[in-house]
Amino acid sequence: MEEEEEEDPAPPQLSGDSGNIETLDKSLEDLLTRVDEFVGMLDMIRSDSSQVVNESVPHIHAKAMEMRQLYRKIDKLEAFVKMVGNSVAGMEEQITKAESDLGTFPNTLKKFLHTINVPSFLNKSSSPRQNQTSYELPDLFKTEDYFPCLGEAQRM
Repeated sequence: MEEEEEEDPAPPQLSGDSGNIETLDKSLEDLLTRVDEFVGMLDMIRSDSSQVVNESVPHIHAKAMEMRQLYRKIDKLEAFVKMVGNSVAGMEEQITKAESDLGTFPNTLKKFLHTINVPSFLNKSSSPRQNQTSYELPDLFKTEDYFPCLGEAQRM
């Protein structure tokens, strides 16, 4: 009986080896399937990459060129706004100076003072003050110089 026990273990080992072989075959088939899926994904990625390079990159480059032109226009507009701001600030300074030099009276008060006959010595004293403060027009900008399309639209 002892010999039979030794013989019995040999055939199960063979069947066990065949079971291991079947398991190994299934594992290899599963691995091959996954490798095929991986290769398919790589091919899809390559085709998508070539599509991006061939189609999207030139489109992106064209849009970038358009954006550069837009950025230049924005820079010019910022410079124009700064120039207008400086011009307005200069005008405000001149107005403040003119108001302090000439004084500010309401229009009704000015009309009232002009209708009253003022003695001649008062007129003489006020006239030198008017002669001293002559108003010079400031240099003003023209928007047509900065926006030529506006000048063309007015000509039409």
